[in-house]
Amino acid sequence: MAHKSFAVIGLGQFGRSIVKELADNGMDVIAIDKDEETAKAVAADLSTTFIADSTDERALKELGIGEVDAAIVAFGDNKEASVLTTVILRELGVKNIIVRADDDYYVPILKKLGATEVITPQKAAGSALANRIGNEDFQEFYKLDAKYSVVSILINPGFFPVTLKDMNPKNVYGVNMVLIRRGNKSFVPGGNDSILPDDVVYVVGTSKEIYAFREAVNGGKQKKK
Repeated sequence: MAHKSFAVIGLGQFGRSIVKELADNGMDVIAIDKDEETAKAVAADLSTTFIADSTDERALKELGIGEVDAAIVAFGDNKEASVLTTVILRELGVKNIIVRADDDYYVPILKKLGATEVITPQKAAGSALANRIGNEDFQEFYKLDAKYSVVSILINPGFFPVTLKDMNPKNVYGVNMVLIRRGNKSFVPGGNDSILPDDVVYVVGTSKEIYAFREAVNGGKQKKK
């Protein structure tokens, strides 16, 4: 199966993180930034990094951006450039255009101009921060959509070990446990695997379901079946 190809435009912290994840997953990536020093820093790890102005249609065309499977406009500080870049990507025939927007006002505008998806990382980061600081045993918090999130929870040292079969988190609390990290080892748990003290467990569910599960494992109020 051929690798998918992506263009990441804007190599700030957000853009660089996308480039790294895509490259680490074996995807073909073209990275672009108009700032020479920024582009050079990324070029040390990715040979297909270019210095170009994304509002220059000819420059993007010469780089073959019209041939990629998806383009990510990763900068959000220059609204005019985001709008122009989105329009150019649409004109070049890019079918999947993902645009960062730091201002909600521009979300419907960008969609009308051709963006297939608009992301607001600052809002997502704010939601994650609010949940993490309100729950010290929540290590990571990611919104999957308006309803569901995935959260990693550090199990208290005093937790009494129990198998997933006996705890039955899906039927009792409504959450799906998708991963357990134990020391340097991570694994997808089965019914006969146990949750142990100091494990980090990753669960998917609604906020209400996740909080109920968290209270069960770390609040001393584990439900009985």
